[in-house]
Amino acid sequence: MTNIQHKDIPEAQLHEVKGASTSTAGQILTSTGGASAWASAPTGLSVNQGFIDYSDAGTTSTPISLTANTWTTITNDGAGSFTNKTYAPESIPDLMDEVSAFDFSSLDLGTSVLIRNDFSVTPDTNNALLELRYQLGLGGAAYTLETILGRLDSGSGIPYRFSLRPDFIYMGDTNTRDNPGYLQIRLSSNGSVVNAGSVIQVIGR
Repeated sequence: MTNIQHKDIPEAQLHEVKGASTSTAGQILTSTGGASAWASAPTGLSVNQGFIDYSDAGTTSTPISLTANTWTTITNDGAGSFTNKTYAPESIPDLMDEVSAFDFSSLDLGTSVLIRNDFSVTPDTNNALLELRYQLGLGGAAYTLETILGRLDSGSGIPYRFSLRPDFIYMGDTNTRDNPGYLQIRLSSNGSVVNAGSVIQVIGR
């Protein structure tokens, strides 16, 4: 009889984990230091991850006008050729709605998102100050997250592109999760903005 090492046994001849035939879908193998047993997976734990990339088409032909010192919503129709929903998280149909609002309502509490926006701002005046904010919890307890993107000091009438920077938002309560949010910018001079789009990465807890 040939002596075969366990590591050399063909896959089809390997034994299943003891008790596997009594397990049901969704259970995991647990141990208390003695006998192992099958138990239901912990509830409230999500590993549902993925991304959706929303490419805008409208502002390419019709840039959004910016009035000096006025917060302006950056619209996104999702109709651009680079929109990609192939790798969306399972059971998450969308993360933006038809009016350009972020829609986190299908996410679990404790989930977080990274948002990478890609837009170009053209100021009418050199050295204009550009700020960005997220308006969140609209319709509930509205609040903002703001940052300064800096001075556009390489000249007027030319586009300044902002991309690759990720912004972190987490679903710490139902106010943030269940109410819409918007991306807005404020320029200290008149100008315009063209939106290439936003990719939203979902990170399960």
